[in-house]
Amino acid sequence: MWFKHRAWIPIAWLLSLGNLAGTWLAARTGEPWHATIHVLLATGLAVGARHLMTRQRRVPADELQEALDDNERLQQVVDTMQPRLPELEERVDFAERLLATHREQNHQDAPPR
Repeated sequence: MWFKHRAWIPIAWLLSLGNLAGTWLAARTGEPWHATIHVLLATGLAVGARHLMTRQRRVPADELQEALDDNERLQQVVDTMQPRLPELEERVDFAERLLATHREQNHQDAPPR
């Protein structure tokens, strides 16, 4: 399609700005319908330029596939780590209990002030 060429983006922006200037000139002469047409054209061209800019930024299919592959690899890593989580939680709880009993013993052994 001939709209895919990147030269249409600045052309659309320039035409939009030109129609904004035309709005001012048409409103100055007292022609509201003429000014309205220029406003509509300026808005439509600006929206079209934004659409062309976002369409140009789309990710190519091979980059999208690489991102999906990375996502699958990360999901596999998470799946392998998930069964180990309860065991690690038990170890942390055990270490906290040991630390708490050690602190209690040190607190009891300390001389009163």
